[in-house]
Amino acid sequence: MAIEGILEKITRNAEEKASAITEEGRLKRREILSRAEAQARDISERIIEEARAKAELERRRSSVSARLEHRKEVLQQKQKLVEDCFQAALEDLANLPAEEYRALIRKMLLNLVSSGDERVLISPHDEKRIDPAFLDRINDELKAAGKQGNLRLEGTSPTVRGGFVLRTEEVEVDCSFGALLAQLREEVQSDVAGILFGEDK
Repeated sequence: MAIEGILEKITRNAEEKASAITEEGRLKRREILSRAEAQARDISERIIEEARAKAELERRRSSVSARLEHRKEVLQQKQKLVEDCFQAALEDLANLPAEEYRALIRKMLLNLVSSGDERVLISPHDEKRIDPAFLDRINDELKAAGKQGNLRLEGTSPTVRGGFVLRTEEVEVDCSFGALLAQLREEVQSDVAGILFGEDK
């Protein structure tokens, strides 16, 4: 065989092998790309599904949080309305007309005085309504009931908003309207809420 034939055969074989290698590379490349695309789709679908699940969870959390926040706001408003009712009651008591106010204080003193030798602390607002002459009349009634009849004014306190504080050497009894309403509030708060909001106790 002539050298040209051998060279031609070698060249042909080399070209065939190169073509086969190129084709095999092309097939492998397609296979790798196909696998990569499938993996990318899987990963993409998983990411999208996780994102949807997270978004749904966040939506539910937001919804629950919004409902809780709404309930909290409603409860705060209800508590404020109940508080306003008790404050209005305190204001109404403290601002009764003088005769009604004195009649109420008289009744309270006659019921609460134990020995008749107590000192009475009042609100600065009450200096004209609860004066020594008023206490003299109460003392007469206390004496008639067998008590000492020695009540006396001790002065005023800005912390007393209507009503009074009874003092002896040993004991102090807070009969201010604020203290009495605070005690009463524990008993009737649910009734007040029921009246305001139509709720069961």
